[in-house]
Amino acid sequence: MQIDQQPQFFIDDYLVDNRWGVEWLTQTVTRVFHTPVKHELNPLIPDSGSYINVVRDEDAGLFRMWYTDYWDQSLEPRLYTYAIAYAESEDGIDWHLPRIDQHEFKESKENNIVLVGPTGGRAEAQSLLDLPEEHKRGYKYVLFYMTDDPKSARLIGSHDGINWDPKSDTCIATNFTPDTHNTIVWDPNTERFVWFTRATNIYRNRGERRKVARLEHTELWEEWPIRSENILLPDQVDAKTLHNYFYGMPTTYHAGIYWGFLWSYQHQEDIYVSLAFSRDGRNFQRPADRPALIGLGDEGRWDGGMVTASHWIEVGDEWRIYYVGSHSPHKARFPGSCTGLARLRKEGFASLRSPAGGGFVVTRAFACPGGRFFVNADATNGELRVRLTDYERQPLGDFTDPSQTITGDNVRHEIRWEGLQTTDLKGRELRLEFEMQGVVDLYSFCFSDKA
Repeated sequence: MQIDQQPQFFIDDYLVDNRWGVEWLTQTVTRVFHTPVKHELNPLIPDSGSYINVVRDEDAGLFRMWYTDYWDQSLEPRLYTYAIAYAESEDGIDWHLPRIDQHEFKESKENNIVLVGPTGGRAEAQSLLDLPEEHKRGYKYVLFYMTDDPKSARLIGSHDGINWDPKSDTCIATNFTPDTHNTIVWDPNTERFVWFTRATNIYRNRGERRKVARLEHTELWEEWPIRSENILLPDQVDAKTLHNYFYGMPTTYHAGIYWGFLWSYQHQEDIYVSLAFSRDGRNFQRPADRPALIGLGDEGRWDGGMVTASHWIEVGDEWRIYYVGSHSPHKARFPGSCTGLARLRKEGFASLRSPAGGGFVVTRAFACPGGRFFVNADATNGELRVRLTDYERQPLGDFTDPSQTITGDNVRHEIRWEGLQTTDLKGRELRLEFEMQGVVDLYSFCFSDKA
């Protein structure tokens, strides 16, 4: 088995060969999924839009946000449109909506709109793409969005996130505009772009089309072959709460895993965010009891009707998930969208937790990528040690004793052996054997040349 120097997650048992409790007749090591904590100052931006994307621009010292703004023009005849708006913040908490004065929207240019359609019409459901530099065509930011003038899915580039270059505006799908938050990710293993969407090219009715589909292509900035296939469907667990549809699944590729923020949808009623994940981009798993990743607030609260989110950004030792909340259900004409924040421990979607009596986790044998050895673990109520063994579970060379004991809570505990260096193990086949005394949460591990 090969691993690299990225974080290795215990979101599933892909890396795990065995796990058990010390008191094995009555206890075992279990997987626990963790819920981000909503910020006490929510909502951070009242009366904002939907489909938000946030990045941290460290060069500029800013958090940047793009969202779809909505203009409900009339009921009779029914007219409405969308445009892409911009906000920024120095700390990610206190947000400012600058006047851009570029595009007329809501009968004025005094606004923060940064993008409309190529001919001045509708632009919506934007997604900021995380791409290798060679696929950005020299731009700092590449935005994926939908428009109805002409009906198409498009890419556009910008050097500052505010001024989007019309010369770069490129159609990648003609007459294909699934009305949800689409995302395109780059998979370095297959060297292909993967687009998560709805299969509206072959399913027309609302009940048919509200599932998660995917497309793939070797090139980004050209017309894609629209041969979508559904890869995630609601099941009997979803049906128990009438969430028989998926409104969308914005997806992030990180550390060899596709992380889907799945929008579970009860038709014309609520939407909430749950977690889906996959190691191949086709076969997605979900927690068995389907906990909400970001759930609804209390009835009548600003986020009591719907919540949606697309990705996270890393800030220190936490992952920040900016989300849209609405006080009313999907059927409301004015649901009242606001922007909130939920915070999660870095790499903290799931952990392997030992019972009070302690437990063990043994990995599959893998080729060590080399480097210093770090573990993301909460040992506040216990202790953790690690043994290095070979395939037969015999001590690995000079590593005859377990590591030094760690306690406390840290996203980067360095695991050490007195007088020995894991940097010397590059290419060696080994297992990791985690010995946990008391209650310990084990989130991830990594070998790294970085401090």
